[in-house]
Amino acid sequence: MTPVMKMAKYLSKVLISLSVLLNVLLGGDNNQTFSARNWHWKKNNKPNIVWLIDWILGDNHCLECWVYWKVRKKW
Repeated sequence: MTPVMKMAKYLSKVLISLSVLLNVLLGGDNNQTFSARNWHWKKNNKPNIVWLIDWILGDNHCLECWVYWKVRKKW
């Protein structure tokens, strides 16, 4: 693995950790990203910013985060 790839992987982990921290500080579940929480809100017809997050990070980003969180939560 090249140094650039190692740095990209590290930054990805840092950003995910910051997303989880933001979510917890706002009252969300432990180990749930802010993206996953927004999808949960959308599912429950609550105000959300799924459209914005998905526009920035790619189609279905929030849905994929929510599915990943639901699967991991059961371990």
